[in-house]
Parts: sequence; C-alpha cells; structure tokens
Amino acid sequence: MAEDKVDRSDMWKAVKWIVIAFIACLITFGIWKAWSIATAPARVVGDAAGSVKTGVSNVVNRLDVEIPNARRFNTVSENAFKVLNEMETSDPDGMKDRAFRIANLNGADNKVCEISYDFGQGDVPVYVAADNKEHEAAKAVGQKTDRRIRIVIVTSEETLGLNSEYDAEAEVWNLSWRPSSINKPYDDSWTQGPVMSVLRDVPKICG
Repeated sequence: MAEDKVDRSDMWKAVKWIVIAFIACLITFGIWKAWSIATAPARVVGDAAGSVKTGVSNVVNRLDVEIPNARRFNTVSENAFKVLNEMETSDPDGMKDRAFRIANLNGADNKVCEISYDFGQGDVPVYVAADNKEHEAAKAVGQKTDRRIRIVIVTSEETLGLNSEYDAEAEVWNLSWRPSSINKPYDDSWTQGPVMSVLRDVPKICG
C-alpha cells in the first residue's frame, strides 16, 4: 500500500510539472504574439524605409554620368563656369523664351549661352548657363562652393537637361542628368563626348 502511495505521489508531481510547463509555453507564446502585433508597424515602416533608400540609390545611379577623362572635364567645366558667371546678361526673346528660362535655366540671372551641336541627326540648340544665384553668396566671400552649370539640349522630340556640378569636398566636377530627364531614351555614352565639347566651346562662343 505504501508503494502505491509513493507511485501516485510521483505521478501527480509529474503531472504538476507538465501543467506548469504547458502554462509557461502559453505565457511565452502570448508574450511573443503581443510583441509581434506591437512591433509590426515599426517593421513595416523599417522595410518601407529600406525600400525607399534602395529606390533613391537606384535613381541616383541612373542620373550620374561617368566621365572617362575626369581631369579634362574638370578643366572645361572650370573655364565654362567662369565665362557663364561673368558674361553679360541678355533679355529673353519674348514670353516663350522667358518661360523656357524659368523652367530650365533658373538662377542664371539671364546669362545664357546658346550653342549648336550635332548629336548625329543635325544641329540642335544647346543652352548653357551657370546657377549664378546659388553661387552668389559663396562668390561674395571668394569661395568656389555652390557652383553648378545647367545644360539643356532641345531636340525635335524633347528637352533634356544635365548638370555639371562642383563637389567642393572632392574638388572635382560631376556630370548628371536632371531628375526630369531620368526616362531619357539615350545611354550615357550619347552625352559624354558632346557635353565635353559644348563646355569646351563656351569660352570661344560666349566669352
């Protein structure tokens, strides 16, 4: 009889621990479920932020134009900016030209250089201007920061825009498509050489 009591006691102890373990599992699962619900919005926001960051990076990569001869590009950009910043102003030729300048050459202070260039299907007008308003403050204290050259190519089909912009930290000029031209039908090789030639011609034509 004593042995039977001992066996039952051990059995109830085992049952008790099984029940305790089961309750502990339920509590743990409940805590995990509550945590999942509470942090779901944060994870969604985090994933969305990661997607946006990746998207922005892809856009930037599509806009940047690789320049094979960076030293030469630095030279022609420096020379062109100096001329564009110091050239005489010219009034817009009517309302259409005024609207064009506001939309594509904002900040130029009506200092616009017009050049013709043949991209393979005959000459098309290319408008080049420095963003003089942005550089105004830096220029007043003799600094070379905030320098940008806007390049606008007007084809029979569309208007394409590029920027040659000075990176003060790296001390180099970089070329990129403007965001409005991200869906351009041309690859970067279509513009690398021509833009170099256009900037090279600015001092000769508009200096």
